[in-house]
Amino acid sequence: MPNKPKSQTDQKQLPTSLMLPFLALLASFPALATDLYLPALPSMSKELNCSVSLVNLSLVLFFVFISVSSIIWGPLSDKYGRKRILLIGMPLFVISSVACVFSQSVYQLISARILQAIGAGAAMAVNLAIVKDIFPGKRREQMLALISFLNGMIPIVAPSIGALIFRLSSWRGAFVVLAVIGGLVWIFVFALKETNTQFSDLSVFKTTMRLFVVLKNPNFARLIITFSIISIPLLGYIGASSFIFVDRFGVSEEVFAIYFGATASFFVFGGPLYLLMAKYLKPIPIITICYFGSLLSGFLIFTIGQMSPLFFAISIACGFISVSVSRPPSSSLLLEQQDKDTGSASSLIQASFVLTGSAGMYFVSLDWDNRILILGMMSLILNFIGIFIWFYSKSRCRLPKHFK
Repeated sequence: MPNKPKSQTDQKQLPTSLMLPFLALLASFPALATDLYLPALPSMSKELNCSVSLVNLSLVLFFVFISVSSIIWGPLSDKYGRKRILLIGMPLFVISSVACVFSQSVYQLISARILQAIGAGAAMAVNLAIVKDIFPGKRREQMLALISFLNGMIPIVAPSIGALIFRLSSWRGAFVVLAVIGGLVWIFVFALKETNTQFSDLSVFKTTMRLFVVLKNPNFARLIITFSIISIPLLGYIGASSFIFVDRFGVSEEVFAIYFGATASFFVFGGPLYLLMAKYLKPIPIITICYFGSLLSGFLIFTIGQMSPLFFAISIACGFISVSVSRPPSSSLLLEQQDKDTGSASSLIQASFVLTGSAGMYFVSLDWDNRILILGMMSLILNFIGIFIWFYSKSRCRLPKHFK
Protein backbone atom coordinates (compact mmCIF):
# COMPACT_ATOMS: atom_id res chain seq x y z
CA MET A 1 0.00 0.00 0.00
CA PRO A 2 1.22 3.55 -0.67
CA ASN A 3 2.79 5.00 2.46
CA LYS A 4 0.92 8.31 2.42
CA PRO A 5 1.46 10.33 5.61
CA LYS A 6 -1.94 10.22 7.32
CA SER A 7 -1.16 13.32 9.34
CA GLN A 8 -1.30 15.41 6.17
CA THR A 9 -4.78 14.51 4.99
CA ASP A 10 -6.73 17.03 7.05
CA GLN A 11 -4.38 19.96 6.54
CA LYS A 12 -5.34 22.89 4.36
CA GLN A 13 -2.84 23.77 1.69
CA LEU A 14 -1.02 27.07 1.89
CA PRO A 15 -2.74 29.88 -0.06
CA THR A 16 -1.28 30.79 -3.45
CA SER A 17 -0.08 34.12 -2.04
CA LEU A 18 2.29 32.14 0.21
CA MET A 19 2.86 29.14 -2.05
CA LEU A 20 4.21 31.29 -4.88
CA PRO A 21 7.10 32.92 -2.93
CA PHE A 22 7.79 29.58 -1.24
CA LEU A 23 8.17 27.78 -4.58
CA ALA A 24 10.23 30.66 -5.97
CA LEU A 25 12.58 30.39 -2.99
CA LEU A 26 12.91 26.63 -3.48
CA ALA A 27 13.77 27.23 -7.13
CA SER A 28 16.31 29.89 -6.20
CA PHE A 29 18.63 27.75 -4.05
CA PRO A 30 21.18 27.05 -6.84
CA ALA A 31 21.43 30.74 -7.77
CA LEU A 32 21.27 31.97 -4.18
CA ALA A 33 24.03 29.65 -2.97
CA THR A 34 26.23 30.77 -5.87
CA ASP A 35 25.61 34.42 -6.68
CA LEU A 36 25.87 35.57 -3.07
CA TYR A 37 29.62 35.00 -2.94
CA LEU A 38 30.54 35.58 -6.59
CA PRO A 39 32.07 39.05 -5.95
CA ALA A 40 34.52 37.55 -3.44
CA LEU A 41 35.89 34.75 -5.67
CA PRO A 42 39.10 36.56 -6.71
CA SER A 43 39.93 37.53 -3.10
CA MET A 44 38.99 34.06 -1.83
CA SER A 45 41.68 32.48 -3.99
CA LYS A 46 44.22 34.81 -2.34
CA GLU A 47 43.00 34.30 1.23
CA LEU A 48 42.81 30.53 0.89
CA ASN A 49 46.13 30.51 -0.97
CA CYS A 50 44.89 28.52 -3.97
CA SER A 51 44.50 28.90 -7.71
CA VAL A 52 41.53 30.51 -9.43
CA SER A 53 40.47 27.18 -10.94
CA LEU A 54 40.57 25.50 -7.50
CA VAL A 55 38.37 28.08 -5.78
CA ASN A 56 36.07 27.95 -8.81
CA LEU A 57 35.79 24.23 -8.12
CA SER A 58 33.62 25.15 -5.12
CA LEU A 59 31.16 26.51 -7.67
CA VAL A 60 31.44 23.69 -10.19
CA LEU A 61 31.18 20.84 -7.68
CA PHE A 62 28.23 22.55 -6.04
CA PHE A 63 26.34 22.37 -9.32
CA VAL A 64 27.48 18.80 -9.96
CA PHE A 65 26.34 17.53 -6.56
CA ILE A 66 23.11 19.51 -6.48
CA SER A 67 22.28 17.88 -9.80
CA VAL A 68 23.27 14.35 -8.80
CA SER A 69 21.56 14.56 -5.40
CA SER A 70 18.36 15.97 -6.91
CA ILE A 71 18.20 12.94 -9.20
CA ILE A 72 18.04 10.79 -6.05
CA TRP A 73 15.73 13.10 -4.08
CA GLY A 74 13.16 13.26 -6.91
CA PRO A 75 12.21 9.54 -7.02
CA LEU A 76 12.30 9.39 -3.22
CA SER A 77 9.72 12.19 -3.14
CA ASP A 78 7.46 9.98 -5.26
CA LYS A 79 7.70 7.32 -2.55
CA TYR A 80 7.88 9.32 0.69
CA GLY A 81 6.40 12.69 -0.28
CA ARG A 82 7.72 16.14 -1.16
CA LYS A 83 7.48 17.44 2.41
CA ARG A 84 9.53 14.66 3.99
CA ILE A 85 12.33 15.20 1.49
CA LEU A 86 12.44 18.92 2.29
CA LEU A 87 12.47 18.20 6.02
CA ILE A 88 15.67 16.19 5.49
CA GLY A 89 17.38 18.42 2.92
CA MET A 90 16.91 21.81 4.54
CA PRO A 91 18.67 21.08 7.88
CA LEU A 92 21.55 19.52 5.93
CA PHE A 93 21.81 22.77 3.94
CA VAL A 94 21.88 24.83 7.13
CA ILE A 95 24.55 22.70 8.86
CA SER A 96 26.81 22.63 5.79
CA SER A 97 26.45 26.41 5.33
CA VAL A 98 27.76 26.84 8.87
CA ALA A 99 30.64 24.49 7.98
CA CYS A 100 31.48 26.78 5.04
CA VAL A 101 31.74 29.71 7.45
CA PHE A 102 34.44 27.97 9.48
CA SER A 103 36.42 26.49 6.56
CA GLN A 104 40.15 27.10 6.92
CA SER A 105 41.25 25.74 3.54
CA VAL A 106 39.81 25.51 0.07
CA TYR A 107 39.46 21.74 0.49
CA GLN A 108 37.35 22.18 3.62
CA LEU A 109 35.26 24.74 1.75
CA ILE A 110 34.76 22.41 -1.21
CA SER A 111 33.75 19.52 1.11
CA ALA A 112 31.23 21.72 2.91
CA ARG A 113 29.90 23.02 -0.41
CA ILE A 114 29.32 19.43 -1.57
CA LEU A 115 27.17 18.75 1.52
CA GLN A 116 25.44 22.08 1.01
CA ALA A 117 24.64 21.07 -2.57
CA ILE A 118 23.15 17.74 -1.44
CA GLY A 119 20.83 19.60 0.93
CA ALA A 120 19.88 22.18 -1.69
CA GLY A 121 19.24 19.33 -4.15
CA ALA A 122 16.15 18.39 -2.16
CA ALA A 123 14.63 21.82 -2.82
CA MET A 124 15.57 21.73 -6.48
CA ALA A 125 14.19 18.21 -6.96
CA VAL A 126 10.69 18.78 -5.57
CA ASN A 127 10.09 22.33 -6.81
CA LEU A 128 8.67 21.43 -10.23
CA ALA A 129 6.98 18.34 -8.81
CA ILE A 130 4.99 20.47 -6.35
CA VAL A 131 4.01 22.83 -9.18
CA LYS A 132 2.67 19.92 -11.25
CA ASP A 133 0.99 18.37 -8.18
CA ILE A 134 -1.03 21.53 -7.54
CA PHE A 135 -1.44 23.43 -10.81
CA PRO A 136 -2.83 21.97 -14.08
CA GLY A 137 -2.16 22.91 -17.73
CA LYS A 138 -2.04 26.57 -18.59
CA ARG A 139 -2.25 27.58 -14.94
CA ARG A 140 0.98 25.65 -14.42
CA GLU A 141 2.74 27.76 -17.06
CA GLN A 142 1.48 30.95 -15.44
CA MET A 143 2.85 29.82 -12.09
CA LEU A 144 6.17 28.82 -13.67
CA ALA A 145 6.38 32.26 -15.31
CA LEU A 146 5.71 34.00 -11.98
CA ILE A 147 8.22 31.76 -10.20
CA SER A 148 10.74 32.59 -12.92
CA PHE A 149 10.05 36.30 -12.33
CA LEU A 150 10.63 36.06 -8.57
CA ASN A 151 13.55 33.68 -8.97
CA GLY A 152 15.12 36.06 -11.45
CA MET A 153 15.41 38.67 -8.74
CA ILE A 154 18.07 36.56 -7.00
CA PRO A 155 20.90 37.14 -9.51
CA ILE A 156 20.10 40.86 -9.44
CA VAL A 157 20.26 41.44 -5.71
CA ALA A 158 22.53 38.60 -4.54
CA PRO A 159 25.86 39.92 -5.91
CA SER A 160 25.14 43.39 -4.52
CA ILE A 161 24.28 41.90 -1.14
CA GLY A 162 27.37 39.73 -1.39
CA ALA A 163 29.53 42.77 -2.16
CA LEU A 164 28.05 44.58 0.85
CA ILE A 165 28.69 41.56 3.08
CA PHE A 166 32.23 41.34 1.71
CA ARG A 167 32.81 45.00 2.55
CA LEU A 168 31.38 44.70 6.10
CA SER A 169 32.92 41.34 7.02
CA SER A 170 34.30 38.77 4.58
CA TRP A 171 33.13 36.09 2.19
CA ARG A 172 32.25 33.98 5.26
CA GLY A 173 29.37 36.32 5.98
CA ALA A 174 27.66 35.17 2.77
CA PHE A 175 27.40 31.65 4.15
CA VAL A 176 25.97 32.97 7.43
CA VAL A 177 23.18 34.56 5.37
CA LEU A 178 22.63 31.29 3.50
CA ALA A 179 22.36 29.38 6.79
CA VAL A 180 19.70 31.83 8.02
CA ILE A 181 17.72 31.57 4.75
CA GLY A 182 17.88 27.78 4.84
CA GLY A 183 16.64 27.79 8.43
CA LEU A 184 13.67 30.01 7.55
CA VAL A 185 12.69 27.74 4.62
CA TRP A 186 12.97 24.70 6.89
CA ILE A 187 10.53 26.29 9.33
CA PHE A 188 8.18 27.16 6.45
CA VAL A 189 8.14 23.53 5.27
CA PHE A 190 6.38 22.45 8.49
CA ALA A 191 3.32 24.45 7.36
CA LEU A 192 3.28 22.78 3.94
CA LYS A 193 0.67 20.13 3.21
CA GLU A 194 1.94 17.09 1.33
CA THR A 195 1.15 17.61 -2.37
CA ASN A 196 1.94 14.14 -3.68
CA THR A 197 -1.29 12.17 -4.14
CA GLN A 198 0.16 9.16 -5.99
CA PHE A 199 2.70 7.57 -3.68
CA SER A 200 4.88 4.81 -5.08
CA ASP A 201 4.54 1.46 -3.32
CA LEU A 202 7.75 0.12 -4.90
CA SER A 203 10.97 -0.42 -2.98
CA VAL A 204 13.47 2.43 -2.71
CA PHE A 205 15.67 0.78 -5.33
CA LYS A 206 12.82 0.22 -7.79
CA THR A 207 11.49 3.70 -7.17
CA THR A 208 14.90 5.18 -7.97
CA MET A 209 15.11 3.03 -11.11
CA ARG A 210 11.99 4.81 -12.39
CA LEU A 211 14.44 7.49 -13.51
CA PHE A 212 15.44 5.22 -16.36
CA VAL A 213 11.80 4.57 -17.23
CA VAL A 214 11.33 8.32 -17.64
CA LEU A 215 14.51 8.60 -19.71
CA LYS A 216 13.32 5.78 -21.97
CA ASN A 217 10.52 8.06 -23.08
CA PRO A 218 12.00 9.35 -26.39
CA ASN A 219 9.93 12.54 -26.37
CA PHE A 220 11.13 13.42 -22.86
CA ALA A 221 14.74 12.48 -23.63
CA ARG A 222 14.97 14.58 -26.80
CA LEU A 223 13.36 17.61 -25.20
CA ILE A 224 15.50 17.49 -22.08
CA ILE A 225 18.63 17.48 -24.24
CA THR A 226 17.59 20.43 -26.37
CA PHE A 227 16.32 22.49 -23.42
CA SER A 228 19.51 21.81 -21.44
CA ILE A 229 21.75 23.01 -24.26
CA ILE A 230 20.33 26.53 -24.24
CA SER A 231 21.35 27.08 -20.59
CA ILE A 232 24.98 25.93 -20.79
CA PRO A 233 26.57 29.22 -21.96
CA LEU A 234 24.77 31.24 -19.27
CA LEU A 235 26.02 29.08 -16.43
CA GLY A 236 29.45 29.28 -18.03
CA TYR A 237 29.11 33.05 -17.83
CA ILE A 238 28.08 32.91 -14.15
CA GLY A 239 31.21 30.93 -13.25
CA ALA A 240 33.55 33.24 -15.16
CA SER A 241 31.75 36.56 -14.74
CA SER A 242 33.72 37.92 -11.79
CA PHE A 243 37.04 37.10 -13.46
CA ILE A 244 35.95 38.66 -16.76
CA PHE A 245 34.66 41.88 -15.20
CA VAL A 246 37.17 42.24 -12.35
CA ASP A 247 40.35 40.82 -13.90
CA ARG A 248 39.81 41.35 -17.65
CA PHE A 249 38.00 44.70 -17.62
CA GLY A 250 39.43 45.90 -14.28
CA VAL A 251 36.20 46.95 -12.57
CA SER A 252 35.74 46.85 -8.78
CA GLU A 253 33.67 44.25 -6.93
CA GLU A 254 30.90 46.81 -6.44
CA VAL A 255 30.83 47.73 -10.14
CA PHE A 256 30.90 44.04 -11.03
CA ALA A 257 27.82 43.53 -8.85
CA ILE A 258 26.05 46.32 -10.77
CA TYR A 259 26.92 44.78 -14.16
CA PHE A 260 25.98 41.29 -13.01
CA GLY A 261 22.71 42.47 -11.52
CA ALA A 262 21.86 44.48 -14.63
CA THR A 263 22.40 41.55 -16.98
CA ALA A 264 20.59 39.13 -14.68
CA SER A 265 17.64 41.54 -14.46
CA PHE A 266 16.72 40.44 -17.97
CA PHE A 267 16.02 37.01 -16.51
CA VAL A 268 13.36 38.68 -14.35
CA PHE A 269 11.52 40.05 -17.37
CA GLY A 270 11.31 36.66 -19.06
CA GLY A 271 8.32 35.33 -17.12
CA PRO A 272 6.07 38.40 -17.59
CA LEU A 273 7.25 38.73 -21.20
CA TYR A 274 6.27 35.12 -21.87
CA LEU A 275 2.78 35.73 -20.43
CA LEU A 276 2.46 38.76 -22.73
CA MET A 277 3.71 36.89 -25.79
CA ALA A 278 1.40 33.94 -25.01
CA LYS A 279 -1.59 36.22 -25.65
CA TYR A 280 -0.58 36.46 -29.30
CA LEU A 281 1.57 33.38 -30.00
CA LYS A 282 1.43 29.69 -29.17
CA PRO A 283 4.20 28.32 -26.93
CA ILE A 284 5.95 26.42 -29.76
CA PRO A 285 6.88 29.50 -31.85
CA ILE A 286 7.82 31.35 -28.66
CA ILE A 287 10.38 28.65 -27.80
CA THR A 288 11.70 28.80 -31.39
CA ILE A 289 12.14 32.58 -31.17
CA CYS A 290 14.06 32.11 -27.93
CA TYR A 291 16.53 29.76 -29.59
CA PHE A 292 17.32 32.37 -32.23
CA GLY A 293 17.65 34.97 -29.45
CA SER A 294 20.25 32.78 -27.73
CA LEU A 295 22.04 32.36 -31.04
CA LEU A 296 22.14 36.15 -31.42
CA SER A 297 23.59 36.41 -27.91
CA GLY A 298 26.46 34.09 -28.88
CA PHE A 299 27.14 36.13 -32.02
CA LEU A 300 27.24 39.38 -30.03
CA ILE A 301 29.59 37.91 -27.40
CA PHE A 302 31.89 36.67 -30.14
CA THR A 303 31.94 39.97 -32.07
CA ILE A 304 31.47 42.97 -29.74
CA GLY A 305 31.68 41.35 -26.29
CA GLN A 306 35.43 41.97 -25.98
CA MET A 307 35.22 45.70 -26.64
CA SER A 308 34.02 46.85 -23.21
CA PRO A 309 32.21 45.59 -20.10
CA LEU A 310 29.06 47.37 -21.33
CA PHE A 311 29.02 45.58 -24.70
CA PHE A 312 29.77 42.28 -23.00
CA ALA A 313 26.89 42.82 -20.56
CA ILE A 314 24.50 43.65 -23.42
CA SER A 315 25.51 40.49 -25.26
CA ILE A 316 24.91 38.34 -22.19
CA ALA A 317 21.59 40.06 -21.41
CA CYS A 318 20.23 38.92 -24.77
CA GLY A 319 20.91 35.32 -23.77
CA PHE A 320 19.41 35.76 -20.31
CA ILE A 321 16.08 37.03 -21.59
CA SER A 322 15.90 34.33 -24.28
CA VAL A 323 16.41 31.52 -21.77
CA SER A 324 14.06 33.12 -19.27
CA VAL A 325 11.19 33.46 -21.75
CA SER A 326 11.61 29.85 -22.90
CA ARG A 327 11.76 28.31 -19.41
CA PRO A 328 8.02 28.28 -18.45
CA PRO A 329 6.73 26.63 -21.68
CA SER A 330 9.72 24.29 -21.99
CA SER A 331 9.41 23.05 -18.38
CA SER A 332 5.65 22.61 -18.77
CA LEU A 333 6.13 20.74 -22.06
CA LEU A 334 8.66 18.40 -20.45
CA LEU A 335 6.33 17.65 -17.53
CA GLU A 336 3.52 16.97 -20.01
CA GLN A 337 5.48 14.06 -21.51
CA GLN A 338 5.00 12.04 -18.27
CA ASP A 339 1.65 11.02 -16.75
CA LYS A 340 3.28 9.74 -13.55
CA ASP A 341 6.74 9.58 -11.91
CA THR A 342 6.47 13.33 -11.47
CA GLY A 343 9.26 13.49 -8.89
CA SER A 344 11.63 11.61 -11.17
CA ALA A 345 10.74 13.80 -14.15
CA SER A 346 11.08 17.00 -12.09
CA SER A 347 14.49 16.03 -10.72
CA LEU A 348 15.76 15.04 -14.16
CA ILE A 349 14.62 18.36 -15.64
CA GLN A 350 16.27 20.44 -12.94
CA ALA A 351 19.41 18.28 -12.78
CA SER A 352 19.95 18.31 -16.53
CA PHE A 353 19.78 22.11 -16.66
CA VAL A 354 22.28 22.49 -13.83
CA LEU A 355 24.59 19.54 -14.58
CA THR A 356 25.15 20.45 -18.22
CA GLY A 357 25.56 24.07 -17.17
CA SER A 358 28.18 23.13 -14.60
CA ALA A 359 30.18 21.45 -17.37
CA GLY A 360 30.08 24.73 -19.26
CA MET A 361 31.01 26.59 -16.09
CA TYR A 362 34.09 24.44 -15.56
CA PHE A 363 35.10 24.67 -19.23
CA VAL A 364 34.97 28.47 -19.26
CA SER A 365 36.83 28.68 -15.93
CA LEU A 366 39.89 26.88 -17.30
CA ASP A 367 43.04 28.94 -17.84
CA TRP A 368 42.01 30.43 -21.19
CA ASP A 369 43.72 33.53 -22.53
CA ASN A 370 40.37 34.90 -23.69
CA ARG A 371 37.33 33.61 -21.79
CA ILE A 372 34.98 35.94 -23.66
CA LEU A 373 35.96 34.42 -27.00
CA ILE A 374 35.51 30.90 -25.60
CA LEU A 375 32.10 31.83 -24.18
CA GLY A 376 30.97 33.25 -27.54
CA MET A 377 32.12 30.17 -29.47
CA MET A 378 30.41 27.87 -26.96
CA SER A 379 27.14 29.78 -27.27
CA LEU A 380 27.18 29.75 -31.08
CA ILE A 381 27.98 26.04 -31.42
CA LEU A 382 25.59 24.80 -28.74
CA ASN A 383 22.67 26.92 -29.90
CA PHE A 384 23.10 25.73 -33.49
CA ILE A 385 22.88 22.16 -32.16
CA GLY A 386 19.91 23.06 -29.94
CA ILE A 387 17.95 24.60 -32.83
CA PHE A 388 18.51 21.50 -34.95
CA ILE A 389 17.26 19.12 -32.22
CA TRP A 390 14.32 21.41 -31.41
CA PHE A 391 13.04 21.47 -35.00
CA TYR A 392 13.31 17.68 -35.09
CA SER A 393 11.56 17.19 -31.72
CA LYS A 394 8.75 19.75 -31.67
CA SER A 395 6.55 17.89 -34.15
CA ARG A 396 7.10 14.52 -32.47
CA CYS A 397 6.39 15.26 -28.80
CA ARG A 398 3.06 15.15 -27.00
CA LEU A 399 1.53 18.62 -26.99
CA PRO A 400 -1.07 19.90 -24.49
CA LYS A 401 -4.21 21.45 -25.99
CA HIS A 402 -3.15 25.05 -25.45
CA PHE A 403 0.15 24.39 -27.30
CA LYS A 404 -1.71 23.54 -30.54
